[in-house]
Amino acid sequence: MKKSILPILLLFSVSIFSQKTTYDIVLKNGRVIDPETEFDAIRNVGIIDDKIAEISVDELLGKETIDVAGLVVAPGFIDLHVHGMTNKAHEYQVKDGVTTALELEAGIPFLRDWIDHKSGNSIVNFGATVPHSSLRSMAKEQYGHYMKEAKKAIEEEGYESARLAKLSINMGRANYLPLTDAEIEKLKIYLDEELSAGALGIGVPVGYYPGATHGEVFRVYEFAAKRQAPVFSHTRGFGMEGIQEAIANATTTGAPLHIVHANSLSLGEIQVTLDMVAAAQDRGLDVTTEVYPYTAASTMIESAIFDGGWKEELGISYEDIQWEATGERLDEKTFYEYRKTGGVVIIHMMKPEWIVKGIQDPRTMIGSDGMPYAPGAHPRTAGTFSRVLGRYVREQKVVSLMAALKKMTIQPAQRLQSISPMMYQKGRLQVGTDADITIFDPETIIDKADFKGLKYSEGVEFVLINGRFVVKNGKHIKNVFPGKAIIGRYRK
Repeated sequence: MKKSILPILLLFSVSIFSQKTTYDIVLKNGRVIDPETEFDAIRNVGIIDDKIAEISVDELLGKETIDVAGLVVAPGFIDLHVHGMTNKAHEYQVKDGVTTALELEAGIPFLRDWIDHKSGNSIVNFGATVPHSSLRSMAKEQYGHYMKEAKKAIEEEGYESARLAKLSINMGRANYLPLTDAEIEKLKIYLDEELSAGALGIGVPVGYYPGATHGEVFRVYEFAAKRQAPVFSHTRGFGMEGIQEAIANATTTGAPLHIVHANSLSLGEIQVTLDMVAAAQDRGLDVTTEVYPYTAASTMIESAIFDGGWKEELGISYEDIQWEATGERLDEKTFYEYRKTGGVVIIHMMKPEWIVKGIQDPRTMIGSDGMPYAPGAHPRTAGTFSRVLGRYVREQKVVSLMAALKKMTIQPAQRLQSISPMMYQKGRLQVGTDADITIFDPETIIDKADFKGLKYSEGVEFVLINGRFVVKNGKHIKNVFPGKAIIGRYRK
Protein backbone atom coordinates (compact mmCIF):
# COMPACT_ATOMS: atom_id res chain seq x y z
CA MET A 1 0.00 0.00 0.00
CA LYS A 2 1.42 3.42 -1.03
CA LYS A 3 2.02 6.04 1.64
CA SER A 4 -0.11 9.14 1.41
CA ILE A 5 1.80 12.17 0.09
CA LEU A 6 -0.64 14.60 1.79
CA PRO A 7 1.60 15.29 4.83
CA ILE A 8 4.50 16.04 2.50
CA LEU A 9 2.34 18.43 0.45
CA LEU A 10 1.10 20.15 3.58
CA LEU A 11 4.66 20.54 4.85
CA PHE A 12 5.73 21.95 1.48
CA SER A 13 2.75 24.34 1.48
CA VAL A 14 3.50 25.61 4.97
CA SER A 15 7.16 26.16 4.11
CA ILE A 16 6.21 28.28 1.11
CA PHE A 17 3.70 30.50 2.85
CA SER A 18 5.76 30.90 5.99
CA GLN A 19 8.46 32.63 3.97
CA LYS A 20 8.33 36.37 4.56
CA THR A 21 7.38 38.33 1.45
CA THR A 22 9.66 41.21 0.63
CA TYR A 23 7.81 44.09 -1.05
CA ASP A 24 9.42 46.60 -3.35
CA ILE A 25 7.93 49.46 -1.32
CA VAL A 26 6.21 49.47 2.05
CA LEU A 27 4.16 52.47 3.18
CA LYS A 28 4.08 52.17 6.96
CA ASN A 29 1.50 53.39 9.48
CA GLY A 30 -0.51 55.56 7.09
CA ARG A 31 -4.20 56.38 7.30
CA VAL A 32 -5.35 54.22 4.40
CA ILE A 33 -8.57 55.37 2.73
CA ASP A 34 -10.34 53.46 -0.03
CA PRO A 35 -13.31 55.56 -1.20
CA GLU A 36 -15.03 52.68 -3.00
CA THR A 37 -15.44 50.58 0.17
CA GLU A 38 -15.20 53.55 2.57
CA PHE A 39 -12.37 51.77 4.37
CA ASP A 40 -10.50 54.19 6.66
CA ALA A 41 -7.91 52.84 9.10
CA ILE A 42 -4.22 52.77 9.96
CA ARG A 43 -2.53 50.12 7.84
CA ASN A 44 0.71 49.14 6.15
CA VAL A 45 0.69 48.93 2.36
CA GLY A 46 2.99 46.64 0.39
CA ILE A 47 3.71 47.29 -3.30
CA ILE A 48 5.25 44.88 -5.79
CA ASP A 49 6.06 46.20 -9.26
CA ASP A 50 3.07 48.36 -10.29
CA LYS A 51 0.45 46.76 -8.02
CA ILE A 52 -0.76 47.04 -4.45
CA ALA A 53 0.12 43.58 -3.12
CA GLU A 54 -0.87 43.83 0.55
CA ILE A 55 -2.75 46.04 3.01
CA SER A 56 -2.24 44.81 6.55
CA VAL A 57 -2.04 45.61 10.26
CA ASP A 58 1.01 43.35 10.35
CA GLU A 59 4.50 44.67 9.83
CA LEU A 60 5.63 44.25 6.24
CA LEU A 61 9.18 43.78 4.97
CA GLY A 62 10.18 46.11 2.15
CA LYS A 63 13.23 46.83 0.04
CA GLU A 64 12.25 50.42 0.78
CA THR A 65 10.10 51.29 3.79
CA ILE A 66 8.64 54.77 4.31
CA ASP A 67 6.93 55.79 7.52
CA VAL A 68 3.85 57.80 6.52
CA ALA A 69 2.32 58.11 9.98
CA GLY A 70 -0.03 61.09 10.21
CA LEU A 71 -0.57 61.15 6.45
CA VAL A 72 -3.53 60.00 4.35
CA VAL A 73 -2.75 57.22 1.88
CA ALA A 74 -5.36 57.55 -0.88
CA PRO A 75 -5.84 56.42 -4.46
CA GLY A 76 -4.19 58.79 -6.93
CA PHE A 77 -6.49 61.57 -8.11
CA ILE A 78 -8.07 61.19 -11.57
CA ASP A 79 -8.61 64.45 -13.44
CA LEU A 80 -11.12 64.03 -16.27
CA HIS A 81 -10.65 67.57 -17.56
CA VAL A 82 -7.09 68.63 -18.38
CA HIS A 83 -5.90 70.83 -21.23
CA GLY A 84 -2.29 71.12 -20.07
CA MET A 85 -0.84 67.83 -21.30
CA THR A 86 2.90 68.54 -21.30
CA ASN A 87 5.28 67.33 -18.62
CA LYS A 88 5.72 70.93 -17.48
CA ALA A 89 2.00 71.03 -16.67
CA HIS A 90 2.19 67.51 -15.19
CA GLU A 91 4.81 68.71 -12.68
CA TYR A 92 2.19 71.01 -11.17
CA GLN A 93 -0.51 68.33 -11.39
CA VAL A 94 1.41 65.66 -9.45
CA LYS A 95 2.13 68.18 -6.70
CA ASP A 96 -1.66 68.51 -6.56
CA GLY A 97 -2.01 64.73 -6.18
CA VAL A 98 -3.04 63.93 -9.77
CA THR A 99 -1.86 60.58 -11.14
CA THR A 100 -4.12 60.38 -14.24
CA ALA A 101 -4.70 63.45 -16.44
CA LEU A 102 -7.26 63.15 -19.25
CA GLU A 103 -8.29 65.54 -22.02
CA LEU A 104 -11.96 64.62 -22.36
CA GLU A 105 -13.72 67.92 -23.08
CA ALA A 106 -11.97 68.88 -26.33
CA GLY A 107 -10.21 65.64 -27.20
CA ILE A 108 -6.93 65.23 -29.08
CA PRO A 109 -6.61 65.05 -32.89
CA PHE A 110 -4.48 62.25 -34.40
CA LEU A 111 -4.92 60.34 -31.17
CA ARG A 112 -2.91 57.27 -32.14
CA ASP A 113 0.13 59.42 -32.94
CA TRP A 114 -0.31 61.40 -29.71
CA ILE A 115 -0.46 58.24 -27.59
CA ASP A 116 2.70 56.94 -29.27
CA HIS A 117 4.37 60.33 -28.71
CA LYS A 118 3.62 60.40 -24.96
CA SER A 119 4.12 56.70 -24.19
CA GLY A 120 7.29 56.24 -22.15
CA ASN A 121 7.65 60.00 -21.82
CA SER A 122 4.86 61.05 -19.47
CA ILE A 123 4.99 61.70 -15.75
CA VAL A 124 1.28 60.85 -15.32
CA ASN A 125 -1.20 58.45 -16.88
CA PHE A 126 -2.89 60.08 -19.86
CA GLY A 127 -5.69 59.69 -22.40
CA ALA A 128 -8.20 61.62 -24.47
CA THR A 129 -11.48 61.57 -26.35
CA VAL A 130 -12.35 61.94 -30.02
CA PRO A 131 -12.22 65.69 -30.88
CA HIS A 132 -15.61 66.44 -32.47
CA SER A 133 -14.62 70.06 -33.10
CA SER A 134 -11.52 69.21 -35.16
CA LEU A 135 -13.19 66.36 -37.02
CA ARG A 136 -16.19 68.44 -38.07
CA SER A 137 -13.72 70.95 -39.58
CA MET A 138 -12.03 68.11 -41.43
CA ALA A 139 -15.40 66.92 -42.75
CA LYS A 140 -15.83 70.22 -44.60
CA GLU A 141 -13.97 70.03 -47.89
CA GLN A 142 -12.72 73.64 -47.78
CA TYR A 143 -11.12 73.13 -44.34
CA GLY A 144 -9.98 69.51 -44.45
CA HIS A 145 -6.55 70.40 -45.88
CA TYR A 146 -5.72 72.33 -42.70
CA MET A 147 -5.90 69.10 -40.72
CA LYS A 148 -3.49 67.45 -43.17
CA GLU A 149 -1.13 70.38 -42.76
CA ALA A 150 -1.44 70.07 -38.96
CA LYS A 151 -0.54 66.39 -39.11
CA LYS A 152 2.51 67.22 -41.20
CA ALA A 153 3.57 69.92 -38.72
CA ILE A 154 3.31 67.42 -35.86
CA GLU A 155 5.34 64.84 -37.75
CA GLU A 156 8.05 67.39 -38.54
CA GLU A 157 8.14 69.47 -35.34
CA GLY A 158 6.16 67.58 -32.72
CA TYR A 159 3.02 68.56 -30.81
CA GLU A 160 4.64 71.83 -29.70
CA SER A 161 4.94 73.06 -33.31
CA ALA A 162 4.32 76.81 -33.59
CA ARG A 163 2.53 76.20 -36.90
CA LEU A 164 -0.37 74.51 -35.10
CA ALA A 165 -1.71 77.74 -33.58
CA LYS A 166 -2.16 79.39 -36.98
CA LEU A 167 -3.69 76.25 -38.47
CA SER A 168 -6.08 76.06 -35.53
CA ILE A 169 -7.29 79.61 -36.23
CA ASN A 170 -7.86 78.73 -39.89
CA MET A 171 -9.76 75.56 -38.98
CA GLY A 172 -11.75 77.56 -36.44
CA ARG A 173 -13.60 79.32 -39.23
CA ALA A 174 -15.56 76.11 -39.68
CA ASN A 175 -16.97 76.66 -36.18
CA TYR A 176 -19.50 79.07 -37.67
CA LEU A 177 -20.69 76.75 -40.45
CA PRO A 178 -23.23 73.91 -40.33
CA LEU A 179 -22.47 70.46 -41.72
CA THR A 180 -24.51 69.05 -44.58
CA ASP A 181 -26.00 65.56 -44.31
CA ALA A 182 -23.17 64.24 -46.48
CA GLU A 183 -20.58 65.91 -44.23
CA ILE A 184 -22.20 64.41 -41.14
CA GLU A 185 -21.81 60.95 -42.70
CA LYS A 186 -18.14 61.72 -43.37
CA LEU A 187 -17.81 62.93 -39.78
CA LYS A 188 -19.07 59.57 -38.50
CA ILE A 189 -16.28 57.78 -40.37
CA TYR A 190 -13.72 60.03 -38.69
CA LEU A 191 -15.33 59.48 -35.27
CA ASP A 192 -15.06 55.73 -35.77
CA GLU A 193 -11.41 55.97 -36.79
CA GLU A 194 -10.51 57.89 -33.65
CA LEU A 195 -12.39 55.46 -31.41
CA SER A 196 -10.28 52.75 -33.03
CA ALA A 197 -7.19 54.71 -31.95
CA GLY A 198 -8.14 54.23 -28.29
CA ALA A 199 -10.33 57.24 -27.53
CA LEU A 200 -12.21 57.37 -24.21
CA GLY A 201 -15.43 58.74 -25.69
CA ILE A 202 -16.31 61.81 -27.74
CA GLY A 203 -15.49 65.37 -26.73
CA VAL A 204 -18.33 67.68 -27.79
CA PRO A 205 -17.53 71.27 -26.69
CA VAL A 206 -20.36 72.62 -28.84
CA GLY A 207 -20.32 75.91 -26.97
CA TYR A 208 -17.28 76.79 -29.08
CA TYR A 209 -18.81 76.12 -32.50
CA PRO A 210 -22.20 77.79 -32.84
CA GLY A 211 -22.46 76.67 -36.46
CA ALA A 212 -23.26 73.13 -35.36
CA THR A 213 -26.98 72.55 -35.73
CA HIS A 214 -29.06 70.73 -33.14
CA GLY A 215 -29.45 67.98 -35.73
CA GLU A 216 -25.70 67.50 -36.16
CA VAL A 217 -25.12 67.28 -32.43
CA PHE A 218 -28.00 64.81 -32.08
CA ARG A 219 -26.37 62.58 -34.73
CA VAL A 220 -23.13 62.60 -32.72
CA TYR A 221 -25.01 61.46 -29.62
CA GLU A 222 -26.75 58.83 -31.73
CA PHE A 223 -23.36 57.57 -32.91
CA ALA A 224 -22.05 57.55 -29.33
CA ALA A 225 -25.08 55.59 -28.11
CA LYS A 226 -24.53 52.78 -30.60
CA ARG A 227 -21.02 52.26 -29.23
CA GLN A 228 -21.85 53.25 -25.66
CA ALA A 229 -19.03 55.77 -25.84
CA PRO A 230 -19.52 58.58 -23.32
CA VAL A 231 -20.01 62.13 -24.56
CA PHE A 232 -18.09 64.80 -22.63
CA SER A 233 -19.72 68.12 -23.40
CA HIS A 234 -19.20 71.81 -22.86
CA THR A 235 -22.80 72.50 -23.72
CA ARG A 236 -24.19 75.21 -26.00
CA GLY A 237 -24.05 78.69 -24.50
CA PHE A 238 -24.54 79.28 -20.78
CA GLY A 239 -27.50 78.40 -18.62
CA MET A 240 -30.22 75.81 -18.94
CA GLU A 241 -30.84 75.76 -22.69
CA GLY A 242 -27.60 74.03 -23.61
CA ILE A 243 -27.69 71.70 -20.63
CA GLN A 244 -31.25 70.69 -21.46
CA GLU A 245 -30.20 70.03 -25.07
CA ALA A 246 -27.44 67.69 -23.87
CA ILE A 247 -29.66 65.81 -21.43
CA ALA A 248 -32.42 65.53 -24.05
CA ASN A 249 -29.97 64.06 -26.54
CA ALA A 250 -28.67 61.60 -23.96
CA THR A 251 -32.21 60.63 -22.95
CA THR A 252 -33.53 60.07 -26.47
CA THR A 253 -30.45 58.28 -27.84
CA GLY A 254 -29.22 56.42 -24.76
CA ALA A 255 -25.73 57.93 -25.01
CA PRO A 256 -23.74 58.19 -21.77
CA LEU A 257 -23.20 61.87 -20.95
CA HIS A 258 -20.80 63.84 -18.79
CA ILE A 259 -21.44 67.59 -18.53
CA VAL A 260 -18.15 69.37 -17.91
CA HIS A 261 -17.64 72.21 -15.39
CA ALA A 262 -21.27 72.59 -14.28
CA ASN A 263 -20.29 75.64 -12.24
CA SER A 264 -19.22 77.81 -15.18
CA LEU A 265 -21.91 76.55 -17.57
CA SER A 266 -24.77 76.98 -15.11
CA LEU A 267 -23.68 80.19 -13.35
CA GLY A 268 -26.48 81.19 -10.96
CA GLU A 269 -28.62 78.22 -11.99
CA ILE A 270 -26.19 75.58 -10.82
CA GLN A 271 -28.70 74.06 -8.40
CA VAL A 272 -31.06 73.45 -11.33
CA THR A 273 -28.29 71.66 -13.22
CA LEU A 274 -27.45 69.53 -10.19
CA ASP A 275 -31.12 68.65 -9.71
CA MET A 276 -31.46 67.71 -13.38
CA VAL A 277 -28.44 65.41 -13.19
CA ALA A 278 -29.82 63.87 -9.99
CA ALA A 279 -33.22 63.32 -11.61
CA ALA A 280 -31.61 61.72 -14.66
CA GLN A 281 -29.58 59.35 -12.49
CA ASP A 282 -32.60 58.47 -10.37
CA ARG A 283 -34.34 57.37 -13.58
CA GLY A 284 -31.44 55.16 -14.58
CA LEU A 285 -29.81 57.48 -17.12
CA ASP A 286 -26.02 57.54 -17.41
CA VAL A 287 -25.53 61.28 -16.84
CA THR A 288 -22.76 62.77 -14.67
CA THR A 289 -21.09 66.13 -14.10
CA GLU A 290 -18.13 67.87 -12.48
CA VAL A 291 -17.09 71.18 -10.92
CA TYR A 292 -13.86 73.02 -10.18
CA PRO A 293 -13.33 75.05 -6.98
CA TYR A 294 -12.65 78.53 -8.37
CA THR A 295 -14.86 81.52 -9.19
CA ALA A 296 -13.14 82.27 -12.51
CA ALA A 297 -13.11 80.49 -15.85
CA SER A 298 -10.42 80.55 -18.55
CA THR A 299 -10.44 80.22 -22.33
CA MET A 300 -9.24 81.79 -25.58
CA ILE A 301 -10.31 85.40 -26.11
CA GLU A 302 -10.81 84.82 -29.85
CA SER A 303 -13.29 81.97 -29.24
CA ALA A 304 -17.03 82.07 -29.88
CA ILE A 305 -17.56 82.51 -26.14
CA PHE A 306 -16.87 86.24 -26.69
CA ASP A 307 -19.10 86.75 -29.70
CA GLY A 308 -21.83 89.38 -29.41
CA GLY A 309 -23.91 89.36 -26.24
CA TRP A 310 -21.29 87.84 -23.93
CA LYS A 311 -21.52 90.62 -21.34
CA GLU A 312 -25.26 90.16 -20.93
CA GLU A 313 -25.07 86.37 -20.98
CA LEU A 314 -22.28 86.17 -18.39
CA GLY A 315 -23.35 89.20 -16.37
CA ILE A 316 -19.86 90.74 -16.49
CA SER A 317 -17.93 93.44 -18.35
CA TYR A 318 -14.44 94.11 -19.74
CA GLU A 319 -12.80 94.68 -16.36
CA ASP A 320 -13.78 91.14 -15.31
CA ILE A 321 -11.50 89.75 -18.03
CA GLN A 322 -7.84 89.16 -17.11
CA TRP A 323 -5.11 88.74 -19.74
CA GLU A 324 -3.14 85.62 -18.77
CA ALA A 325 0.23 86.78 -20.13
CA THR A 326 0.44 89.94 -17.97
CA GLY A 327 -2.29 89.62 -15.35
CA GLU A 328 -3.82 92.93 -16.43
CA ARG A 329 -7.57 93.54 -16.33
CA LEU A 330 -8.97 94.59 -19.70
CA ASP A 331 -11.00 97.55 -20.88
CA GLU A 332 -12.94 97.96 -24.11
CA LYS A 333 -9.85 99.00 -26.07
CA THR A 334 -7.53 96.22 -24.90
CA PHE A 335 -10.30 93.62 -25.19
CA TYR A 336 -10.67 94.20 -28.92
CA GLU A 337 -6.92 94.50 -29.44
CA TYR A 338 -6.25 91.15 -27.81
CA ARG A 339 -9.22 89.54 -29.53
CA LYS A 340 -7.56 90.29 -32.87
CA THR A 341 -4.28 88.66 -31.85
CA GLY A 342 -5.74 85.84 -29.78
CA GLY A 343 -4.63 84.40 -26.46
CA VAL A 344 -5.74 83.05 -23.10
CA VAL A 345 -7.86 85.04 -20.65
CA ILE A 346 -9.18 84.41 -17.15
CA ILE A 347 -12.85 85.30 -16.71
CA HIS A 348 -14.03 86.36 -13.24
CA MET A 349 -17.69 85.43 -13.50
CA MET A 350 -18.87 83.18 -10.65
CA LYS A 351 -19.88 83.60 -7.01
CA PRO A 352 -18.45 81.59 -4.09
CA GLU A 353 -21.84 80.21 -3.09
CA TRP A 354 -22.25 78.62 -6.54
CA ILE A 355 -18.99 76.74 -6.02
CA VAL A 356 -20.07 75.54 -2.58
CA LYS A 357 -23.30 74.16 -4.02
CA GLY A 358 -21.38 72.25 -6.66
CA ILE A 359 -18.85 70.76 -4.28
CA GLN A 360 -21.51 69.81 -1.71
CA ASP A 361 -23.55 67.77 -4.15
CA PRO A 362 -22.73 64.04 -3.75
CA ARG A 363 -23.03 63.40 -7.49
CA THR A 364 -20.42 65.86 -8.70
CA MET A 365 -16.83 64.96 -9.48
CA ILE A 366 -13.85 67.29 -9.28
CA GLY A 367 -12.25 68.18 -12.62
CA SER A 368 -9.68 70.95 -12.88
CA ASP A 369 -10.16 72.19 -16.46
CA GLY A 370 -6.44 72.87 -16.05
CA MET A 371 -4.99 75.08 -18.79
CA PRO A 372 -1.74 74.54 -20.72
CA TYR A 373 1.30 75.57 -18.73
CA ALA A 374 2.04 79.29 -18.59
CA PRO A 375 3.44 81.24 -15.60
CA GLY A 376 0.21 83.23 -15.30
CA ALA A 377 -2.19 80.41 -16.07
CA HIS A 378 -5.45 79.97 -14.12
CA PRO A 379 -4.61 78.59 -10.65
CA ARG A 380 -6.89 75.58 -11.22
CA THR A 381 -4.03 74.28 -13.40
CA ALA A 382 -1.98 73.70 -10.25
CA GLY A 383 -4.25 73.74 -7.22
CA THR A 384 -7.69 72.25 -7.82
CA PHE A 385 -7.51 69.10 -5.68
CA SER A 386 -5.49 70.61 -2.85
CA ARG A 387 -7.92 73.52 -2.73
CA VAL A 388 -10.87 71.18 -2.29
CA LEU A 389 -9.10 69.22 0.46
CA GLY A 390 -7.68 72.26 2.22
CA ARG A 391 -10.33 74.92 1.87
CA TYR A 392 -13.58 73.01 1.44
CA VAL A 393 -12.85 69.92 3.57
CA ARG A 394 -10.57 71.14 6.36
CA GLU A 395 -11.40 74.84 6.67
CA GLN A 396 -15.02 75.22 5.63
CA LYS A 397 -16.17 71.62 6.24
CA VAL A 398 -18.37 71.80 3.14
CA VAL A 399 -17.84 68.06 2.55
CA SER A 400 -16.21 65.24 4.46
CA LEU A 401 -12.78 63.93 3.54
CA MET A 402 -14.28 60.64 2.35
CA ALA A 403 -16.87 62.41 0.17
CA ALA A 404 -14.22 64.65 -1.38
CA LEU A 405 -11.92 61.74 -2.15
CA LYS A 406 -14.78 59.89 -3.84
CA LYS A 407 -15.16 62.84 -6.22
CA MET A 408 -11.45 62.65 -7.10
CA THR A 409 -10.94 58.90 -7.35
CA ILE A 410 -13.66 56.26 -7.55
CA GLN A 411 -16.33 58.39 -9.24
CA PRO A 412 -14.08 59.38 -12.17
CA ALA A 413 -12.86 55.77 -12.45
CA GLN A 414 -16.43 54.48 -12.58
CA ARG A 415 -17.34 57.12 -15.17
CA LEU A 416 -14.78 55.56 -17.54
CA GLN A 417 -14.96 51.84 -16.73
CA SER A 418 -17.41 50.99 -19.49
CA ILE A 419 -15.23 52.53 -22.21
CA SER A 420 -11.87 51.59 -20.64
CA PRO A 421 -11.67 48.43 -18.51
CA MET A 422 -8.24 49.65 -17.35
CA MET A 423 -10.12 52.03 -15.06
CA TYR A 424 -11.31 49.14 -12.88
CA GLN A 425 -7.74 49.20 -11.56
CA LYS A 426 -7.71 52.95 -10.89
CA GLY A 427 -9.35 55.13 -8.24
CA ARG A 428 -9.15 52.38 -5.62
CA LEU A 429 -6.73 51.47 -2.86
CA GLN A 430 -7.20 47.72 -2.70
CA VAL A 431 -5.04 44.62 -3.05
CA GLY A 432 -4.54 43.91 -6.75
CA THR A 433 -5.23 47.43 -8.02
CA ASP A 434 -2.68 49.71 -9.66
CA ALA A 435 -0.21 51.41 -7.35
CA ASP A 436 -1.32 54.94 -8.21
CA ILE A 437 -1.19 56.47 -4.75
CA THR A 438 -1.35 60.01 -3.37
CA ILE A 439 -0.12 60.56 0.17
CA PHE A 440 -0.90 63.90 1.77
CA ASP A 441 -1.08 65.70 5.09
CA PRO A 442 -4.75 66.49 5.77
CA GLU A 443 -3.71 69.25 8.21
CA THR A 444 -1.56 71.21 5.76
CA ILE A 445 -2.70 70.44 2.22
CA ILE A 446 -3.66 73.63 0.39
CA ASP A 447 -3.39 75.29 -3.01
CA LYS A 448 -0.79 78.06 -3.33
CA ALA A 449 -1.40 79.14 -6.94
CA ASP A 450 -3.46 82.30 -7.36
CA PHE A 451 -4.52 84.69 -10.10
CA LYS A 452 -1.07 86.25 -10.05
CA GLY A 453 0.67 83.05 -11.13
CA LEU A 454 1.22 79.32 -10.75
CA LYS A 455 2.76 77.81 -7.61
CA TYR A 456 3.00 74.22 -6.44
CA SER A 457 0.42 73.08 -3.92
CA GLU A 458 1.57 72.20 -0.42
CA GLY A 459 0.87 69.10 1.65
CA VAL A 460 1.20 66.38 -1.01
CA GLU A 461 4.22 64.49 0.33
CA PHE A 462 4.42 61.38 -1.85
CA VAL A 463 2.91 60.37 -5.18
CA LEU A 464 3.38 56.98 -6.82
CA ILE A 465 2.28 56.23 -10.37
CA ASN A 466 2.30 52.59 -11.43
CA GLY A 467 4.46 51.79 -8.41
CA ARG A 468 7.12 54.47 -9.01
CA PHE A 469 7.64 57.65 -7.03
CA VAL A 470 7.19 60.91 -8.92
CA VAL A 471 6.97 62.97 -5.71
CA LYS A 472 8.94 61.99 -2.61
CA ASN A 473 9.18 63.94 0.64
CA GLY A 474 7.32 66.76 -1.10
CA LYS A 475 9.85 67.06 -3.94
CA HIS A 476 9.72 65.99 -7.58
CA ILE A 477 11.71 62.98 -8.72
CA LYS A 478 13.43 64.09 -11.91
CA ASN A 479 13.48 62.15 -15.19
CA VAL A 480 10.94 59.55 -14.14
CA PHE A 481 8.15 58.84 -16.60
CA PRO A 482 5.92 56.02 -15.32
CA GLY A 483 2.68 57.30 -16.87
CA LYS A 484 0.77 54.93 -19.13
CA ALA A 485 -1.87 55.54 -21.76
CA ILE A 486 -5.47 54.98 -20.68
CA ILE A 487 -6.93 53.24 -23.71
CA GLY A 488 -10.54 52.87 -24.82
CA ARG A 489 -11.92 49.42 -25.56
CA TYR A 490 -12.32 50.05 -29.28
CA ARG A 491 -8.57 50.29 -29.82
CA LYS A 492 -7.43 48.26 -32.82
